Amino acid sequence: MSISPLFSGCLNRIEDAKTMYKSNSKNAFQLEHCWRILRNEAKWLIQRENLKARTRQPATQSCSTFASSINLEEDNDEMNSGETLERPIGKKAEKEKLKKRKNCDDVVPILSSQLDEIKEEKRRLHEEKKESMRIALEERREFMRIASEERRELIRIKEEKNEVEKRKAEDEIMMKDTRTMDPEQKEYIRLRRLEILERLRSKFPS
Repeated sequence: MSISPLFSGCLNRIEDAKTMYKSNSKNAFQLEHCWRILRNEAKWLIQRENLKARTRQPATQSCSTFASSINLEEDNDEMNSGETLERPIGKKAEKEKLKKRKNCDDVVPILSSQLDEIKEEKRRLHEEKKESMRIALEERREFMRIASEERRELIRIKEEKNEVEKRKAEDEIMMKDTRTMDPEQKEYIRLRRLEILERLRSKFPS
């Protein structure tokens, strides 16, 4: 079975590329098996088309372009880094991104408004608490004032009652009949009468 000139030319270019790689890196290219697996993947085909457009080569030189797209001069790290290149964001993803951003933009004013409402509610509750404490303090002061007045009134009434009872007892002493009493009883009554008289004279001086 004969090999076509086109395929033979491609093989020669692959060998030339491997030789160039070994000359530049001082090591033989060890990843040909990887290239054979990945060469028909979409990413490599896209790179191939990009290289075609950049070099503007005719379609008949596909073997040359294909061979140059192998990039045998890159090491394993460079190949791995090429596989992780980010692709341009699609329209759907862009719409989702814009939608999320719009949702965030819509949520921020709502959250800000809610925070303002919470602050206002806390301020209102604080003012109500202060007012309740002030009213409670005023009520306590009024209660204490009334209790104090009631206590003073009770004391006054008690003093008046004691004064009435004391005056009644003194009146009885002053009107006591001492004719049937022994000398000691008469002396006691006489001294008590003098005490009552002295107190009354000091209270109502002439």
